[in-house]
Amino acid sequence: MGIINSVQAIKIRRNGELVLLAQYRKFLVEKCPDFAFVRCKITPAIQHRVLANWEAIACGHTPAMRAKGHSSPVVYFYDSFYTRLFEVAPEVRSLFRSSIIVQGKALINIVQSIANGVNSADAIASVVELAYRHNQYGVKMQYYNVLGRVLLEVLRDCTGHELWTNELDVGWRTVYAYMMTTMAPILYHGVTHPTERDKAMAKRGRYRHNMKRKRYSSVQPVAVSLNSLLPESSASECPVKQLAWREPPS
Repeated sequence: MGIINSVQAIKIRRNGELVLLAQYRKFLVEKCPDFAFVRCKITPAIQHRVLANWEAIACGHTPAMRAKGHSSPVVYFYDSFYTRLFEVAPEVRSLFRSSIIVQGKALINIVQSIANGVNSADAIASVVELAYRHNQYGVKMQYYNVLGRVLLEVLRDCTGHELWTNELDVGWRTVYAYMMTTMAPILYHGVTHPTERDKAMAKRGRYRHNMKRKRYSSVQPVAVSLNSLLPESSASECPVKQLAWREPPS
């Protein structure tokens, strides 16, 4: 038994920062430490770097992609991603049951959603459906840390180490952290079949929270003697001194 209410799990500050409620922030830090930002903000400069970098990779215009000479840069990207992912985390292979082509398209959609979603006025809503789908797939929270690290590694490989600057690394890392901050409450609760109300609330950063009632044990009466309540030195005497009797004035 419990009381169900809603909490504002994600707050968007006036300057655009995303801030998680404490219990969800703790969950994110424990399960996805490489992308757990206390405050997450996508600046216009980060947006520009990330979108320009992704466009260059997808079109095969980066030095690394030109050197590889692959006929389809996008195919090369997702093929490299899944090959590397299954090398470092073979336990996640069972989560990807469809063909590499289907998986690759899904990955590209996610990357594009990340890169373009930050330009949207409703960035939280853009990843709500994604988070609920991944709950249905059984993707555990700790897997997202591995996914993020591999994603950055492949992006760097497809860009070229000479062009992969610290600013670009921070940009992609921040965008991925932004997505994880948004998804954290959904992944925390693990709901696989949300109602339309759940989805509508999640798009506003609110989630239903079950507050369990604390059960108290019954109190049994204890027999206590009157003498046990009196001071030991005067257990048989009244602790109040008697007043001397005086005759009333005539």
